[in-house]
Amino acid sequence: MTGPHAHGVLGPEGFLRALPPFDRLEEDAFAAAVAALEVIYIPADTRVLERDGAPSRHLHIVRKGTALLSRDGVPALTAEVGEWFGLPSVLGAARPEFDVDALDDLLVYRLPGDVVRRLTASPAFAEEVTRGLASRLRATSNPADARGAPIAVAMSTVDALLRRELVTLPATADVGEIARAMRAEGVSSVVLSADPPAIVTTRDLRDRVLAEGRDADTPGMQVASRPILSVDVSTSVTEARVRMLERSIHHLGVERDGALAGVISTGDLLRADASSPFHVQRELASTPAAAFAGLPDRLHATVAGLLHGGLSPLEVTRTVSMLTDGITRRAIELAAAELGPAPCAYAWMTLGSDARREQTLLSDQDHALVHEETDEAGATWFHELASRVVELLEAAGLPRCPGGVMATNWSGTMTTWRQRFAGWITAPDVRALYETSIFFDHRVVAGDLEVDTFDEVVRAHRSDGVLLARLAAAAGTSRPPLGLFHRVRSTADGTVDLKAGGVNPIIALGRLLAFEAGSSLRATTDRLEIAVEQGGLTPDAAEQLTEAFRFFQQLRLEHHQEAWRRRAPLSNSVVLDALTPSRRRHLKEAFVAVGRIQQSTIHRLGGEEVSR
Repeated sequence: MTGPHAHGVLGPEGFLRALPPFDRLEEDAFAAAVAALEVIYIPADTRVLERDGAPSRHLHIVRKGTALLSRDGVPALTAEVGEWFGLPSVLGAARPEFDVDALDDLLVYRLPGDVVRRLTASPAFAEEVTRGLASRLRATSNPADARGAPIAVAMSTVDALLRRELVTLPATADVGEIARAMRAEGVSSVVLSADPPAIVTTRDLRDRVLAEGRDADTPGMQVASRPILSVDVSTSVTEARVRMLERSIHHLGVERDGALAGVISTGDLLRADASSPFHVQRELASTPAAAFAGLPDRLHATVAGLLHGGLSPLEVTRTVSMLTDGITRRAIELAAAELGPAPCAYAWMTLGSDARREQTLLSDQDHALVHEETDEAGATWFHELASRVVELLEAAGLPRCPGGVMATNWSGTMTTWRQRFAGWITAPDVRALYETSIFFDHRVVAGDLEVDTFDEVVRAHRSDGVLLARLAAAAGTSRPPLGLFHRVRSTADGTVDLKAGGVNPIIALGRLLAFEAGSSLRATTDRLEIAVEQGGLTPDAAEQLTEAFRFFQQLRLEHHQEAWRRRAPLSNSVVLDALTPSRRRHLKEAFVAVGRIQQSTIHRLGGEEVSR
């Protein structure tokens, strides 16, 4: 989120309304809370609450600055923007469990204890302040409680069809300027900033300008239509289609909060039908090589529909992986058609996030080839196959792996692969551990050669304590970005990398715990479940990691979609101050939970000793 949610913009009422659980209070209860709200300035180094001192008379909500919570002089955690302290003391009239000091100047919103206690009569409020981290994160990543919703409803609202910003020109623009803007922006309509707004479409340029013999300097308002027929973003695609058919129009305005946010066309409706994952999957089977360049937009449109339909982020990433498999199989078919029959049986393995079925649309290529014994001509055939597939996948929006983990470099017979993998597992160097971790996550997507070599090696070495310790140490190379007192540590430009600091540590833990359990499961959440069954992880820890993983993936997918709509480069780094207060709070809590579980697991398996 951006703009109005950045701290320093919202007033007290707006800030509180954006913060769970106040965002779900009924109007009367919320109005009572706002009426009782006090805005307090607390200078740096001031003690706000004292451990075992008088019970807190207020709930303190941090608006600006940082408070430090300590016990017996040992810093425990911090409360930052959107977080609060004093709640247990207020609810139970108990003595504070921590000393609370202002690390820097604090701006705090205070709510009297009697008001807070009355608010707990609201089930939504009571649930939020008493439930655990996993439950809160689950609600955040599944805002509509639609986890597992059918994919068929994913393209249900017109909001999913808005792929770009509204293209507007001043009301004084002539038709020549309008035509040039349409060409430059690749759109079929332009909105003129009149009151009310007007719209000029390519059909208007054809029928009202060219067919009438008008010149390019004709004022756009003379050929425009207004008012623009519009619907709200929550309108179903079916209803929008009916509206357009009833009025025999080809463009429909879409409003958000009463303001025109975009325009959809009949072409968008056709693409909506064509962007369902089932339709895309069917089309991939016959997509020609020349059409691969158009696949990124198709996939982004599909993901947009899935997210707007309320699908769980983990279901979305599974769907993306399914479609990537289809692209890969089609690329292999096209390459093999050019090269002729394969010289022997083979298996094309996908690696990494796609192998785990956890792929977003910001993933590079990771794959390898296994084939039967063949001669030099056969080896050349496989190298040419890999080279052509790499080119096609790159055209489809999957960049080459910077580390070269692709079938052009990683190809060989079953015997070769068995020796490689066994060598990586037993070698003591860091590079070998890196190679091992990559090939732990593998899945065959094409070919008829059975591959189980890696799983056999995993089962054979699961009881190797030294190897487990080394893998545990390797699992700690990616850690949540937390500094002193659990403050989230951002980069110089104020960003946090969700993949490096959030997703990767959980993936590494899942891989490590699956190895300990001797399991060949691939998906991270499945690995966490088997770890619970085998005693490597407590149920509570597994639930927290699962929900943190889902939360991080939700943020990544939304961030990627926003960049795609703006035609900006995709990135895993989000601006911390651009997140809502509640999301900043949940992000910090998720980082803290992941870091705590990561540290305890690495310690249990001896990883700290190995890394010294």
